[in-house]
Amino acid sequence: MPFQFVVLLSSLVLAAVFAVGGKYLYSQESSEFELELSASRTTLFNVYALQREALLQHMQVLAYSIATNVDSVNLMSAAVDDMRNSAMRGDNTARVQRLHDMFKTQLAQQWDTLTTQYNVLHMQYLLPDGTTFLRMDAPTNFGDVPLSIRPMLADVIKNHQVRSGFEIGRTYAGTRGIAPIMRTDADGQKNCIGIVEVGIRLDKQLDRLSRFFGSGYAVLLNSSSVTGVMQEKYTPTEKIGDRFLLSSSGPEAAEWLKAGKIIIDEAAPREEAQDFLLNWTDRVSKKEHQYQVITFPLHDYRSRIRPEYPPPGTMLLWRDVTEQVQQLHNARVRSIGTAVVVWLLAQALLLVAFYVPRKEWRAHLRRRAAIIKQLSNRNALLLKATEDGICGVDRDGNISFVNRAALMMTGFGIEELIGKNVHSVLHHHLPHGGGEYAAEYCPLMQTLSDGKARNSEEWYFRRDGSTFPVKVSATSVIENDVITGALIVFHDITEQRNRQEALLQLATTDSLTGASNRRHFFDQLEAELSRQRRHGGLASLLMTDLDFFKLVNDKYGHAAGDAVLSHFVRIVRQTVRRSDVIGRLGGEEFAILLPGDGTSGGRELAERLRRTFEENPTTIGGRTIPCTVSIGISDLRTDDMTADKPLLRADIALYSAKEAGRNCTVLFDPSSTDSTAVNQAIRQSEWKSDPATASTPPAASTLLNSVKPS
Repeated sequence: MPFQFVVLLSSLVLAAVFAVGGKYLYSQESSEFELELSASRTTLFNVYALQREALLQHMQVLAYSIATNVDSVNLMSAAVDDMRNSAMRGDNTARVQRLHDMFKTQLAQQWDTLTTQYNVLHMQYLLPDGTTFLRMDAPTNFGDVPLSIRPMLADVIKNHQVRSGFEIGRTYAGTRGIAPIMRTDADGQKNCIGIVEVGIRLDKQLDRLSRFFGSGYAVLLNSSSVTGVMQEKYTPTEKIGDRFLLSSSGPEAAEWLKAGKIIIDEAAPREEAQDFLLNWTDRVSKKEHQYQVITFPLHDYRSRIRPEYPPPGTMLLWRDVTEQVQQLHNARVRSIGTAVVVWLLAQALLLVAFYVPRKEWRAHLRRRAAIIKQLSNRNALLLKATEDGICGVDRDGNISFVNRAALMMTGFGIEELIGKNVHSVLHHHLPHGGGEYAAEYCPLMQTLSDGKARNSEEWYFRRDGSTFPVKVSATSVIENDVITGALIVFHDITEQRNRQEALLQLATTDSLTGASNRRHFFDQLEAELSRQRRHGGLASLLMTDLDFFKLVNDKYGHAAGDAVLSHFVRIVRQTVRRSDVIGRLGGEEFAILLPGDGTSGGRELAERLRRTFEENPTTIGGRTIPCTVSIGISDLRTDDMTADKPLLRADIALYSAKEAGRNCTVLFDPSSTDSTAVNQAIRQSEWKSDPATASTPPAASTLLNSVKPS
């Protein structure tokens, strides 16, 4: 190989290596930026969640403190008693109005304190049945019963427990606390005499969060959740598209919504936050800024306790990441510049290196090739692994990490799996309604116990409770001769299972009629004979043959004949039980196995089947194709060592039905059977489970009990 070519090739390889290295550094900067965004998203979401729970607790305490206040109890007690007495005297309307005015006057100072010190926007008192008695924020609106749109209020009325949550009402949408007002009567019994409800301003809470964390917050309500619930004069004033802007800590949310910049994934998991980067030019400074925008569902009281109900809105969070984006850009430029400078130095060293002994040059080249090959192998392994679900667990089986493929297969969010026991989440019960799956039988838990690698096929549970088959391998992680955890790799084998079931179906059923094919029917018959020999019991066998079926094919065509066969099988399935087995033995000949049913029941079913088939002819292309069936009946006996004997007895009965004029059922009568003649017929027929090669059974009309149709 020419020296110049070697130099050129080496230079190109070196350039490629540094290009890969530069790309790696470039991607590392991007990965670190993505990690920072992810950490920020998680932090902001968790902080909001903690603040939300703290607010709910605060609202419960506030509502409870008002409900247990002596003034509230005395006022509500007097109001309820007075209203009851007024109703008895017939002057209810005037008395109620006076009570309402008195109540409002005495609570005015309390209402002023709540609005100024606690940012309360809404407070109302209700009668024990949920009828509105007094709304302090809308005193003229009372007397309604909003239970149909207020599930939290309905629950408080039902069990008299303090509750809190976000709800949309007729006059107010926000976080509420509801508590019953209880009175102890003279007999010591506690009775609910009323209900107090308080609602807090969301904008104040959002402003505090925004100032403390330097982020923006906004609450969006779906139009479908507001329309028909809130009275029109109380709905949020700003509606953009199909959403109402309930509250916002800054003007950005409204501007982005109007510009169509907000992306909300309606199909996202209920508790998963979504984020994206948004470029926006500030109207005042005219400078372009980059924002990290985070969205997640806004749950109300009903959607929190009942997952089948959708959230009524969306929480919107954002923070300015212009500086971080600029830092990312600078870091990328530095990475590329560093890679170029180092490559130039390396290229110079490479040219110098060609003057060292050739042996040294070759060794250096081999080391380079090994590094590249190792990097290639690792990349290939990583790509292969990411196609499967990967899950790491600690010594106790608690999940420590999980990849995206596993999350997609199971439907769980990452926060729902981290720290949870993998067996309790994914493997806790047997599939298809089976019982609890004990942990000691779980292959993963066994691997954690003894350190042995295992491969098995299992059923895993998805988040929605459905199951899917997986092929899973579990490998222990051993450090310093101690098992510290395990690695689980699994993939969905649903398609493989479906193919296997389809092949089994193809191997055991007749493709035209859907009945069991000849081989499968004989397997079922042999199994039933074995069961009878072990446990005894009753069973019977029907042999059927469609009368003059050749004439159907000749007159109407083979397609019509196939339709008649399929129609017959459908009628059989409608007549027999699920445990009975129908098999097509050949042509128009079918056999029906009736486990647990003797000849009496078999005879009754056969006659019902014969009449039904006769009275319901096949219809195809507007034409009616009449056809009848002849049926022979025999029992199964404990001394039947093979399927040949019961099949022959039923076939003899069928032959007699044909001789008797067809369209009838014939029962093989053992009491009048000449056993010598039957045994001779068995030997002569040499039944091979193949009627094409078997000889015609002898006439046995004198040995059989025939039943003709009425």
